[in-house]
Order: sequence, then structure tokens, then C-alpha cells
Amino acid sequence: MRAASSRSSPARAAWCARLRAKVSPAVSIPVLRTAIGCSGISPTTRLVRTREPARGRAGRREPVRIRCVTAALNRQPWHNHAARTIHHLPLPDPVRGGPCHRPEPRPDTRRRGQADKEHDPAMATSKATPKANSKSRSKRVPRGPAGALKTLINRRGSRYATVAFVDLQGQLRGKTVSVSKLESAIDEGIPFSADNFMLDFGDIKLIPDGYLTLDQDYADERCDVDWDRPRMLPFEEPESDLLFFVEYGEGTNGGKWDPRRLFHRTLDRAAAMDIVPTFAFEYEFRLFKETADSLRDKGFQQPKLLNEVSTYGGVMHQSLWAQLFKDMRNMCETMEIPVSSMHWEQAASMGEVALGHQPGFASVDDAVLFKTHAKSLAARHDMLLSFMARPIADDDGQSGHVHFSLKNRRGRQLFHDPKREHGMSDTQRWAVGGLQRLLPELLLMLAPNVNSFKRLAPGAFAPIAATWGIENRTCAIRVIPGKPSAQRIELRVPGSDSNPYLVATCLLAAAMWGIEQRVEPAEPMSGSCYERTEQIPDDQQFPPTFRQAIERFAASDVARELFGDDFVTMFAGTRLAQAEQFARMVTDKELERFLEMA
Repeated sequence: MRAASSRSSPARAAWCARLRAKVSPAVSIPVLRTAIGCSGISPTTRLVRTREPARGRAGRREPVRIRCVTAALNRQPWHNHAARTIHHLPLPDPVRGGPCHRPEPRPDTRRRGQADKEHDPAMATSKATPKANSKSRSKRVPRGPAGALKTLINRRGSRYATVAFVDLQGQLRGKTVSVSKLESAIDEGIPFSADNFMLDFGDIKLIPDGYLTLDQDYADERCDVDWDRPRMLPFEEPESDLLFFVEYGEGTNGGKWDPRRLFHRTLDRAAAMDIVPTFAFEYEFRLFKETADSLRDKGFQQPKLLNEVSTYGGVMHQSLWAQLFKDMRNMCETMEIPVSSMHWEQAASMGEVALGHQPGFASVDDAVLFKTHAKSLAARHDMLLSFMARPIADDDGQSGHVHFSLKNRRGRQLFHDPKREHGMSDTQRWAVGGLQRLLPELLLMLAPNVNSFKRLAPGAFAPIAATWGIENRTCAIRVIPGKPSAQRIELRVPGSDSNPYLVATCLLAAAMWGIEQRVEPAEPMSGSCYERTEQIPDDQQFPPTFRQAIERFAASDVARELFGDDFVTMFAGTRLAQAEQFARMVTDKELERFLEMA
């Protein structure tokens, strides 16, 4: 079968009509025409056909169904922007449907004669030349982002889409808009108030000094839609399953505080240094045999774990809750999030999912989408999934480790040098030096909540200082030697409650700072760092409390140089407001100890 893209328009229409007779009725001519004509298939790409067993009377011709249209069709960008990483959307069913739902063909609402003329090339007028068709198509679908968006909406039959920004806690906040509103956002943007960045979990206000008063207008600010990276939501109907990230515009207050905009600016700095970063996030989580309502009814006291027994890598328990993990894999496939592995951890009811490595925005967007929808999936199973850093006082906390490597635009790995010990290049050594030097004062970006510091405590199998070592999991910075593509750094400091955009920004900025300054790290640690705390220099020690970390971050000249005065003051101010709120709280343990006897 010849490549579809090599045919002229009338010939392609005739070829589609002939193929229509052989293909399942669910495959309409518009779907075929979209898949073949709008996908940008190279001339060498061919359709792959498969035959199914004949059904019905003997001798009946076997039906032929389309199985797939090569990886080129599924992975063609709907809007090409050469300067950025593009995350591609799958085409609608039957070419490729989402695992969590299969889109139904939309009814043909056109008049019979009009539909027949489009479906039957013999009924087409002889005056319809390819040049005229080309002009009419250009009028219907404008070029640029507007045309690309129109093509995507028409291709998927979308009526609504979700637009969302990322707040300081790493939560997605947004709204569902009509496609007409979405199209108008190309010129007008999407309005959101910057005051959203002062909301903690549960919309508790964190008011930093000088930024929010009761006497203000709470005005909206323009947010720019990231048209290059549309995503698909797992639990929505096909007509409303598109998601677009937005960022507060440059020059707005929100643009100074927006974590995704901050990461964007850090990526721009990396591009200026010919650096392309790759990240892979790992998240530990706890599963509870509770719902949010059941916990609230009993005052969040004594939450019941899904399983009281720790089974690290236990296949029996993995099979016991196989449906949950299967649904989690399908959820990730729908959102095109690569999953490297998932397993039970060494703690009761603690699981871990390792996401695949991705460049730039793809990795952090994957992380926030996974955390958001993993909690929704668990709720659908009448469970509660938590990324809280340390939800159980007498057990280990939950980490959000991230693996990290660098290459240049030509694809050369910058962390690997086969002539050096452990394959560590100068670039990797300086990156480790930058991390070791800056982590103590940037710790707040990796441990952003009062509960985060209950995980970063001695004996909780979490780092307490900016140590590094070769394949040493007790260090904050673990260097993993290997072949060029596998040589990397694992940062073991962040908890699972951390904001992936702030983690990636902190990691990349500190590494680049070390590379620019050519900072040499201290000697690597061997053996357990937990048993050698007296050997760790003072300048590598982490601030021991949340409040001290806030003060250290606010006073950091390097943080203000890398991230801007406004972000540092705002982020430190909201964290201080959280610390003061918890300092005023009267806990059950305080009542238990002091109420009667004091």
C-alpha cells in the first residue's frame, strides 16, 4: 500500500473511499482523512493491516481492520515549536484510544447529500481541483497556533478543555472552559488572580508581610497558555479530556511567584549554556483503608492502613491489590506518562512509583499529573493515597527522589567521561559541588512544609546534611556511574510532599551554578552517613527546623540571584505564615499531657 501523503487530494479521497469498504464502520472517512492527511506522515510511512477470522456464513470475505498507523502517526506534534520539547497527544479511537475510555464515533449531523459527496469521490464535482481545495482548507483552518488548536479540537471532537496553573504547593488549580473560550485565549490569555499563590492545602491563607491585605481588589492577571504541551486527562469524557497548562505572564505579580514560570526561566538559562536537563521522579506514598470523609469524621485520629505488614517488593500483596496498580498503569498510559517501575516499599502500606526519565517540561508535568490523579484514582477505589512527608510518627517518611542528568543540544552526555574515576566528568563533579554548597540554604524548596522536617530527622532514613557518595543511599547526593546515557545524580533530599517544579528548579539551578563557578565537592562519603554525623562539616549540615530553613533561604544572596527577590521573599513569607499557624495550634498530645495535671 502506497504512502497516503504522496497522493493528491482527489486521489486520496478515492483511496479513502475504497479503504472505507474494507474497514470497520466505526472508522469514518473524516477520521481516516484526519489520520492520513493531517498527521504529517513521511512518504515512507505505511499503514499496517491485520486480518481477523471470518465470521458468519462460510466463504464470507475476511474483514480488514486498521491495527495501527506506525509510531509516526501517534507521535506527530500537533503544533511544531522547534525551541521547546513537545509532548504529543494520541489520536482518537480507532487509530489510538485511551486505556481508561474508548472514544465513541461522533454522529454525522450533515445533510445526506453533503455527506455523500464527501464520502463518495464519484459524486464530487469535476471543477474541484487540488488548488481550490487547498485554498478552501486554508480559509477554514488558519495557520499558526490558532490553526493547530482548531485542528486538534476538530480531530478529537472536543467541546470543553481544562486550563490549570501550578500553585506553590504543587497543586493543579484551574477551570473547565469551552473551546470557544480556549480559542480566544490565543490572543487574550486566561485570567487568574495571583492571590491563589497565598493559599495552602485546604485553601488556608498564608499571608506574607507586605503582599496581601484585606483592602485590595483581588484583580485577575493574564496567564499564557502553553500550547506546545497539551495533555489528556484520564477520567474525563472524550469531549472534555484535554488539559492545557498555563503560566502567569511575564511582568505580572503571579509571573514572579509562579513555580512553572520559574522553572521555565531556569530552562532558558540552561539553553543559553547549551544544557538540556533530564529528570526522573520517584514517589513513595501511603495507602489507607479510609476516605477523606471517614478520616474527617473521626478527627484524623488513628487512620487505618491498607495493610499493617511491611512487605518490600512483596509479590503476594502486589497481586492482592493488582486491580489498583493496573488502573494506575492505565491512568499513566492515558496521560502518556512513562512508568519505569512500581512496587511495595519497606514500610506498611507504602508503595513507590518510579516515573520514566524525560527532558525538561515533560518530566515535571508528568510528576504533577501523576500526583494529582493518583489521589483521584485511590478515592475511586474507596482508599486514601497520601504523599504527606511523614504521616506516621514512629515510621519512616515518604521520599520524592529525583534522578538527573545533563546533555547538550547535540545529544552528548555531559556527566560521563570514560577516562575519569567512576566515569565522572568535570561537569558532573562541579554539579555535585554546586549542590553540596547550596543545598543547605535552598533546602526550603525541597522541604516546603512543617511536616517535611519530621522526615528529615536522624534515624528516619532521610538525609540530614549535603553529603555525597558513589552509589551511597545514605547520602543526600548519590552519584550513579554507568554507561554514558545512565551516568547520573540522584537527589535524595525531597519528600513526596514537595513541588516537582521547585525541586527541578532548585536542582538544575544549583548544578549550573556549580558548573559556572567550577565548585569542587568534598571527599565522597563511604559507609552510612547516619553513623558518621560527627565527620560532617558544619557548612554541609541542613537547618534542623522548618523556621531555621525559612530564615536561611530568605537570607540567601545566591537564592535571590538565581530566583529573584520577589520569589524568595514571597515563598519564604508564605512558609513563615504556615510555621506560625502551626506554632499556635493546640494539639491532642498537648491536651493529653497538660490538661489534667498542669
